[in-house]
Amino acid sequence: MKYLHTFTMAAVALTMAAQSSEARMLSFSIASPPGAATSVVLKDWADALKEKTNGALEVEFYWQQSLSKLGNNLDAVASGLADMAVVVPAYSRQKLPLNYLSSTSTGTGDPWVISEAWLETRKAFPSITEEETSENIKFLAIESIGPVIFVGNKFYSSPADFENATMRLSSHYAFAAKNSGWNVNPARVQSPETYTSLEKGTITGATSYANQLFPFRLNEVADFVTRPDLGQHSNMYYMNLGVWNDLTNEERLVIENSLEGLNLDFAKAEVNETKNVFEGVESDETYPMQVKELSEGERFVWSEALEPSYANNVAKALKVNPAASNIGIAYKKNREAVAKTLTADGYPW
Repeated sequence: MKYLHTFTMAAVALTMAAQSSEARMLSFSIASPPGAATSVVLKDWADALKEKTNGALEVEFYWQQSLSKLGNNLDAVASGLADMAVVVPAYSRQKLPLNYLSSTSTGTGDPWVISEAWLETRKAFPSITEEETSENIKFLAIESIGPVIFVGNKFYSSPADFENATMRLSSHYAFAAKNSGWNVNPARVQSPETYTSLEKGTITGATSYANQLFPFRLNEVADFVTRPDLGQHSNMYYMNLGVWNDLTNEERLVIENSLEGLNLDFAKAEVNETKNVFEGVESDETYPMQVKELSEGERFVWSEALEPSYANNVAKALKVNPAASNIGIAYKKNREAVAKTLTADGYPW
């Protein structure tokens, strides 16, 4: 009986040890579908985390806004509704004014250049991290989603082509429309709702991004793509700060060591996806699109109108944080420096 009791206690101890070593499931709120290029990057990253933590950390993805709406993701991850989430600073600029400076209106839209330049800027300005800490979030990665494109029922070679249309416009284009008096009616439509808005005729055109054409099936509801190739918008990936602090030192180290590769994989995926997307939509047998790249002269017209938008964002952020002006200046210098590296050496992959 004594032997049996000892055996039973040992079995209970083993069971408790097994339970204590069960995987911690981290929820991740994402707006994209599972097949999107960046979604594949995230799934590979999650698999690597599970492997390197010997199964202690697992990630459960909630695709296509099934846990929280894209515009609400900052609140979702800050509150702990989601352990991790993709956050669009353009939708949260009152709370993340410094992070919103990562999105540009003109200049390069190359995802790798933007990623490297912003990561370098972050290192030089701790105020960016302090802004995130005040929102109870921990930065993981930046994903440059590339330059704005127009999708719709026509090409948009110049602002004159708006012709009083009702359109979804990104924040930079919406500012330029008001500032320059463009004949267009901006509609408050977030990216995932662009398809239904075009389908219903609520809008006749929209700003979007190459990586959204196929995942959001925009080629089904629009026939034309215009490529101004000016500036870009960024998505940020965050973890709830409380969840981060609750991880073991070993788990945090695994995640920290993975982030350089995650940022690089995001950039690589975006660069490759852009090339494949435009080739794909032009040759799609069921829903082909016509694609137009603007000439330098046409791009200049757009650029002149868009440039004040970034200066406006810096001015707004400056009211909240005195570092904003220097961040804008440093970020521009970093973009130019990384762009020169790209020209000289090509991509690092």
